[in-house]
Amino acid sequence: MKKIAAITIIILSIVTISCGSLFERIGKTDNSAQTNNTSPQSGTSTNRRASPDAANWNIAALDTAANASYLTDIEKDVILEMNKVRTNPKKYAELYLQPMLKYFKGNNYSVPGQITIATNEGAPAVNSCISALSRARAVGVLTPELGLSRAAKDHVTDQSKTGQIGHNGSNRSTPESRMKQYGSFRPGFTWGENISYGDSTGRDIVCSLLIDDGVPGRGHRANIMNGAFTQTGVGFGTHKQYRTSCTIDYATGYVSK
Repeated sequence: MKKIAAITIIILSIVTISCGSLFERIGKTDNSAQTNNTSPQSGTSTNRRASPDAANWNIAALDTAANASYLTDIEKDVILEMNKVRTNPKKYAELYLQPMLKYFKGNNYSVPGQITIATNEGAPAVNSCISALSRARAVGVLTPELGLSRAAKDHVTDQSKTGQIGHNGSNRSTPESRMKQYGSFRPGFTWGENISYGDSTGRDIVCSLLIDDGVPGRGHRANIMNGAFTQTGVGFGTHKQYRTSCTIDYATGYVSK
């Protein structure tokens, strides 16, 4: 009898709201967001960048990180994938999420030749995401910001050493404090953070965050589709327990040092 190895991809979710409440959910990704109305590269990419899929997308307009030398190929791909879904969520769902449904056997996601992934919700989570994206409005593209990427990479580097998960660093840093280390916020700023563990391509990372398996509030999807965010930074690297991790920071009104 053939044995099937199963892994579980982790997504942590933290949402911070203006009243100061903090919620953390553990599922397949990790999300944090905050609004304020008053005021060394980690990870490497040994592969070439993913196919630009130019037949379906205006890559010149969406690949805003193409010339960001401080980002690895995978980190650039994460931004490209986010910009695809932000500008045409229905098309993104049809091209990349709909085909996933045929690989579910109960709650197990099993692509031939790949390790089986044990999910919390199975196909219903994907169907829910497809439905939500089909109704979602398009929002503007995200542009890469050096300070946000440095903050994201610091967190990935820290967790690659400690094996920890979540938004707080081993030195008690928070998403906001890491961002402020490399820049400042103008009045009326917003910020957010998503973290995904276990995925290894830009598209897999973004699809996992969009589906938000096991996360009732779907906060990661909300961050990706948040039209208030205009800037982003990405860090991708290794993780002791989940093999890989990817931290994505978002902001509006952020100025890098």
